[in-house]
Amino acid sequence: MRKVAVVMAVLALAGCENEVEGVHKQVAEHLQNPKTAKFANVRIDQLGTICGQVRGKDDAGAFVPYRSYVALKQASGYEIIIAEQGSNLRIREQCGGADLQRAADAAADQPAPQGWDVEIVQGANMGALSDMTARLIEKQIPSSVVYRNGKPVVLLGPYPDKAQAEAQQADVMARLGTDSIVIQHDVPR
Repeated sequence: MRKVAVVMAVLALAGCENEVEGVHKQVAEHLQNPKTAKFANVRIDQLGTICGQVRGKDDAGAFVPYRSYVALKQASGYEIIIAEQGSNLRIREQCGGADLQRAADAAADQPAPQGWDVEIVQGANMGALSDMTARLIEKQIPSSVVYRNGKPVVLLGPYPDKAQAEAQQADVMARLGTDSIVIQHDVPR
């Protein structure tokens, strides 16, 4: 009986891999050079929604920064949404970070006397905290872990101005494909 369960689990995972490969082909078609597509932080939830980041080469042959995407499972296939630039609330609603994005948007006009943070977006299926911090350390990106409402949060900063925080956010997305949000240091979340 146990062998049957293991075989069924392997077959289910193989089916997921085929679906992910099919979605990746669809996502790649949105790039300038689809054959150069590289994917990062790919995850799939119980409903079959696939989230991740993608990048490819431009016409000059240089890799462009990662962009977030979501593939929403529908009866007729998948609906693909790719963030053109920066954040996309619809993607964050499916993949994690929507509440953090709303908090950042609500506080966007408030002063930041203590500076600005880059907060790494985390969701139920974002992977282990130790993996996230290890990738940052590997790329020599200083970070810290703080606890909010009993949950660990990965922060970069604080930075003295918003432009520096946004530059760090863009660098982390470009190099690691790690989604994040710029928000005032210590603003309620």
